[in-house]
Amino acid sequence: MISLLKKKHIKDWCLFDFSISSYPTLILTFFYGSFYVKQIADNEIVGTSNWGFSISIASALTFLIFSCLLFLRNKGSRKLNLSFFHFFFYSLILSMVGLFFLEKGSNNILPLLLIIVSFISFEVLNFFYNLSLHKISKRSIQGAVSNLGWASGYVGGLLSLLLTFIFIKITKSQNYEFLGFSTFLFIGPFVAFWCLIFGRSHLNNFKGKTFLIPTIKNILPELKNSRLPWFLLGYFFFNNGVICIFVFASMFASILFGLKETEILLMGVFINLSGVLGCLVLGRIDDKVGSEKIVISCSLLLFFLTFSIYFVNSVYLFWIIAILIGFFVGPIQASSRSVIAKRTITKNQTVSFSIFTIFGSLCSIFGPFLVGIIIDISDSIRLGLCIISLFFIIPVLLYTINRY
Repeated sequence: MISLLKKKHIKDWCLFDFSISSYPTLILTFFYGSFYVKQIADNEIVGTSNWGFSISIASALTFLIFSCLLFLRNKGSRKLNLSFFHFFFYSLILSMVGLFFLEKGSNNILPLLLIIVSFISFEVLNFFYNLSLHKISKRSIQGAVSNLGWASGYVGGLLSLLLTFIFIKITKSQNYEFLGFSTFLFIGPFVAFWCLIFGRSHLNNFKGKTFLIPTIKNILPELKNSRLPWFLLGYFFFNNGVICIFVFASMFASILFGLKETEILLMGVFINLSGVLGCLVLGRIDDKVGSEKIVISCSLLLFFLTFSIYFVNSVYLFWIIAILIGFFVGPIQASSRSVIAKRTITKNQTVSFSIFTIFGSLCSIFGPFLVGIIIDISDSIRLGLCIISLFFIIPVLLYTINRY
């Protein structure tokens, strides 16, 4: 499977995920968000609230962009030029560079505006990345290539995380300052540099290429015959589960099992390494057994793993379960992408992946909101875990019903 990287287009495609994965890892999950809440915002409560609100706004705007892509261009077949994706690629880079100039004591709204711009740009670039899968590989190997790309994203996130962590540790003795600036202000420019160095080649491979946007009413029969609507419905539920794992994982670890920040960071490293292994192992059999079977198997196993945490009190057992969850979270997302690519003919890929992205945006809003409501009403974090488990079992039930 690694031998696939010998092909330039596949290698550059994987490097694209390698590059942009630094953004959710460093900005959304670990370092910059915490820096904003503690150093830039008026206080931690307001900062946390505004941060979550900004992500919700960005998700809603992403939903609108792709809805417009589908429905406003519905008078006939239209083409999407590479300049569309170039715009968002450089929007991500410029917004990340802009974070360097917004330090403690500056306007606390401007960083959030840059986060909204960068989040939307990241989602559009993910769309381009998913959409280009069918252009860089044959259908017979798309499952393997998709998992290889997802593994590359994990590696890129881990390496960027490791380099940033080392940089922060080195500047600890200088009160987390470098050249007179806060160490954390360099995270944005570092992400910009990382994306520019490793992500540009894939974009350059598509110079002069266009992506067709057909009239949506003309492709509905084809989508129906492909059984794709059933899969997308299942994707909506299990992707809600995946999103909730990312959103609430650190809270579950710290509140339920008393893990400290360094321990959570270490667990994140092991979970990501497990994700790489999962993609490489299951990616080898994806095209043989079928991408959809990989997705449903992962969904079923994630149901059992997340539900089991409800009964677990041992920290060591929690570590084992968390690492196993990481093993299956990567392949379920990678194989989902290959299902879309395999089941959709070339001219309809743009519409299918637009719908795929729209569903992902809705998941960013719906899942965390529902789990938060359940936790708030029941005053039980463990009960919130049960809701996450339900997100994974529903697709299995839909798959079973649809088969028979």
